[in-house]
Amino acid sequence: MPDQSENRIDDDLLGKFLAGETDAAESERVQQWLNQENSERQEFDRFELIWNKAGTLGQKSDPASIPVNTDAAWQKMRGKMRSQPVIDVKPDAPKPLPVEPDPVIKPLPVQPVRTIQRPGWYKSPVWAVAAMAVLLSGLLWFFLKETETVPVTEVAAVTKEQKLEKILPDGSRVFLNQNSKLTYPEAFAADSREVELTGEAFFDVKPDPTKPFRIRVRNTTVQVLGTSFSIRAYTNDVQVAVRTGKVRFSAKNKEITLIKDEQAAFNAVKDTIIKASKFDVNAMAFQTGRLVFEKEPLSSVIKTLNEVYHADIHLANEQIANCLVTSTFENDNLDHVLNITADAMSLRILRNGNRVTLDGKKCE
Repeated sequence: MPDQSENRIDDDLLGKFLAGETDAAESERVQQWLNQENSERQEFDRFELIWNKAGTLGQKSDPASIPVNTDAAWQKMRGKMRSQPVIDVKPDAPKPLPVEPDPVIKPLPVQPVRTIQRPGWYKSPVWAVAAMAVLLSGLLWFFLKETETVPVTEVAAVTKEQKLEKILPDGSRVFLNQNSKLTYPEAFAADSREVELTGEAFFDVKPDPTKPFRIRVRNTTVQVLGTSFSIRAYTNDVQVAVRTGKVRFSAKNKEITLIKDEQAAFNAVKDTIIKASKFDVNAMAFQTGRLVFEKEPLSSVIKTLNEVYHADIHLANEQIANCLVTSTFENDNLDHVLNITADAMSLRILRNGNRVTLDGKKCE
């Protein structure tokens, strides 16, 4: 019998035989080797099983995504075969269990994400933009509707040669002098009461602590809660006199508080507010109809008459300017006041249209 070591088939030839790559001579040599001894046959069967298992594992992968290196696979298998001990199997002994390959670790299946099916038009970019435009237009309309400012209807009370009394929406009374204008809303706001005055007016404001009453006068503001007072603003100079209560008289960064029987004036040229040293009882004569002079210089009397009656009265000379006048008038017209004053001081009344001039000698 030939020596087994001489006839032993090497691993490379067995691999080629199992892969179907041997020629006729090499195939004949393998067959002769298999026919020699049963133990050689057992080793070949084990070799064939491992080869087939390796081929099966390779087929589980996707050939398109995982390239197969047959040479590397063969070398790995060859190493495993040589590490296995040769088992001496007797004819009547059962065949050994096949060698199980290493377990294959597979990733857990990924659950598909459920998506909401939408109509085909919704997927269209044109329809998506149109839908968004409609939504934004609706929101914009709602916002503008909620925030739109309803125009406030204003009422203007205007006087020329006559006087006028008005009752405001809150019940406050306003007495307008000649050549004056008062502007106010048909209904006051929920948190304030604001009016605008040009000329002269006496206010009797109805108290309401939750709604401050403000009068915009030229470049000044008069604010009250509940009081009676007069404002004179025929020019940029503004005069405020308080009969009852309290008011705040302000202009830009200047401010003064006035109480009963106090008054102040805003000088536009000096841009300042000056509080009067004493209260002028004639400051409200246009509304009360009462004029009171207590040893008042004639120049001051003429100034008051011009303001109260909107007259154009002048003095002929400075010698009579300091003549003192003491007199009281109740609802008298200008002619009556002039006649009484001229008679008391021996003065002459000269008229030239609406212009009136008082002339006379120096008072003793």
